[in-house]
Amino acid sequence: MNPDTTRLIDRWAGIPLCFFTSLLIWKNKKTSIGAKSIDTIVFIGIAEIGALVVSYPAIQEARKKHPKSRICFITAPAGKQTLKLMGFDENDILLIRISSIRSILGDIAKIRNTFKKESVSAVVLEPFTRFSTLVAAWVGASKRIGCYRFLAEGSYIGKLLSHRLIYNPHLHASQTYLALVKLLDEPESPEPQLKEVVTPQIKNRLKIGIPENEQYTLKNRLKTEIPEINLKKIVLLNANTSDIVPLRKWPLDNFIELGKWLLENYEVTIVLTGSLEEHSASENLAREIDPERVINFAGKTTFKELITLYSLGELLVTNDSGPVHFASTTNIPIIALFGPETPKIFGPMSPAAKVISVGLACSPCISVFNQKKSSCNDNQCMKQITVEMVIKETQKILRK
Repeated sequence: MNPDTTRLIDRWAGIPLCFFTSLLIWKNKKTSIGAKSIDTIVFIGIAEIGALVVSYPAIQEARKKHPKSRICFITAPAGKQTLKLMGFDENDILLIRISSIRSILGDIAKIRNTFKKESVSAVVLEPFTRFSTLVAAWVGASKRIGCYRFLAEGSYIGKLLSHRLIYNPHLHASQTYLALVKLLDEPESPEPQLKEVVTPQIKNRLKIGIPENEQYTLKNRLKTEIPEINLKKIVLLNANTSDIVPLRKWPLDNFIELGKWLLENYEVTIVLTGSLEEHSASENLAREIDPERVINFAGKTTFKELITLYSLGELLVTNDSGPVHFASTTNIPIIALFGPETPKIFGPMSPAAKVISVGLACSPCISVFNQKKSSCNDNQCMKQITVEMVIKETQKILRK
């Protein structure tokens, strides 16, 4: 479903649904907070797959503090492979297909039936997203934990949340998610929670080790793309050529110029990554840089194979998108280009990452407060990141 269509539905259908669902919860309230042990903790994150990786420290905290509880995750089908690598059993990955209203309602009914005899606590990872918050209520969760606007900005979500965290835009998302999990042990309250320090979570990030045989297999696949190519130094470029969030794009001409500069080093091979939908645009990009030394791998990997590719690489240069977080599960150095969104909240968790952002007065302009939708039609925050800036950081890494 198109993101703008999703936003329209979330606004015009979400507001009345939140209101009437809140009334039903108030009328039928039968919760017994604290006295009853938690049978199931369900995390809800549907829109952004990169956020699943960022939530790993929070999930581990839930597993540690509630070892007898079943830990589940409700997400869109695109998140399934990610969750498997995060240690989730297939039966604990509950999917909601967002392709149509019919599939959404059918999947929610199926999930509710799954939880029929369980005491469920839901952790809503997406702040102010009405749909995810409604899902927490509709699947029968008695504890519904999420970010609440109180007297600040943010979308109206009725009185759906039983445990309310005041959203702090100065915390990294991983810290916010961890704070939400800590509320599982707190009593229900209409007041802002949580009254304790939540430390940075980089050291607790998801780390995925790739066996040597899988690296060898993938390297051979790369060689079949261009048999005579040199794979001594693999540099990955993620140009994020889709139109889902066009404001995040660094101009393709800049990627072309960067790519040509990288290939002045004869030890370097460039591999382009991306989704299947980006394959054609990436093919054009490869042709513009140098088709004899650039491999277009967009849409040719599973999630596990993409992580394997990162484990083989010397460097990843990427727009602000899912690969920032996926690559952070390995040791690959990352150069992440941020413009319309702040890296303070969704920056890479890898200690080997360098963020480049020019910090314009109008940036960041997208956030959870405006459903990541901006009125801007000229993303100077990305255009003013020069190729020279990226080359300077690239040189530091490739010299090592």
